[in-house]
Amino acid sequence: MQLFYFKPMIKKYPINIFTFTGILFSVLVCSAFKPPKKDKETTQLPVLDKPINSSNSLMWQISGNGLSKPSYLYGTIHVIDQENYFLGKNVKKKIKQCDELVMELDMENIDVSALTKLSLLDSGKTIKNYMSDSDYAVLETFMQDSIGIKKYTFEMLYSRLKPFYIEQLIYFKYLGQEKESYEQNFKKLAETDSKVISGLETFEEQLLFLESIPLETQLKSLTETIKSYSSEAKKLDELIELYKKQDLNELSKLIEDDEDSVLNEKLLYKRNSNWIPKLQTKIELKSCFIAVGAGHLGGENGLINLLKKQGYTVEPISTN
Repeated sequence: MQLFYFKPMIKKYPINIFTFTGILFSVLVCSAFKPPKKDKETTQLPVLDKPINSSNSLMWQISGNGLSKPSYLYGTIHVIDQENYFLGKNVKKKIKQCDELVMELDMENIDVSALTKLSLLDSGKTIKNYMSDSDYAVLETFMQDSIGIKKYTFEMLYSRLKPFYIEQLIYFKYLGQEKESYEQNFKKLAETDSKVISGLETFEEQLLFLESIPLETQLKSLTETIKSYSSEAKKLDELIELYKKQDLNELSKLIEDDEDSVLNEKLLYKRNSNWIPKLQTKIELKSCFIAVGAGHLGGENGLINLLKKQGYTVEPISTN
């Protein structure tokens, strides 16, 4: 998610699952589904929802400032275990009402082969070539004992992956066999009604970010992830519970407290600022359902506050 700078990866889960990382990686592991397209139907003008009294909501209604139709902003967690996945009926209703689904990434134009190639180390190299014998032994043992990947299997199938992708593998294994992707599911819903689907960033832009992360940084992050796995896995569980409570304020506080300021500036605030003019252009033309990582919504530099500064009325509404 988002995309990636982890130190360690599980400690950086707020960035990983709420903002940036999981999107591209989920493309490789979540099965794609593309139902037959239907003839387009005329979208009726939706009535404004009554705001809820609590700010604890993942869905926010955008209106006012000359908009002819409301749009909706929804905070996702890019990949989550099936047991903790939830989707309110009002969310599905709003996707159906809107003219366009807007996500962080243009998922219609993802080059999976390019992403797969990018995930691999240089030809003929494995991660063993970049680690000391003792560190590699620790990695193999960890993957077998904590993740369930036997040493032989790891060496044959996964050792060519760059450290970052091994961290992603750890994350996905931690979530269990059954996983859900909000972005993939929203895409399916939009495709069912032949909605326009677009992204705030291109596949190429996210690849450029991936390529900018030094291998040394990735190795250090992976090593620290293994060392702190148990304690930080508990923190992930806490974050997921906050997400289920739809508590964006507490999520924002945790992200700001747990991440360094440079990382937040690069992965959150700068991207939020870049998205605002793009979002304005879209919502002024049509009703949009905007789905981005929940970490992008709250706080002073979050999308909710930035949209309010542009003159829009942004209010929490029920997801159910």
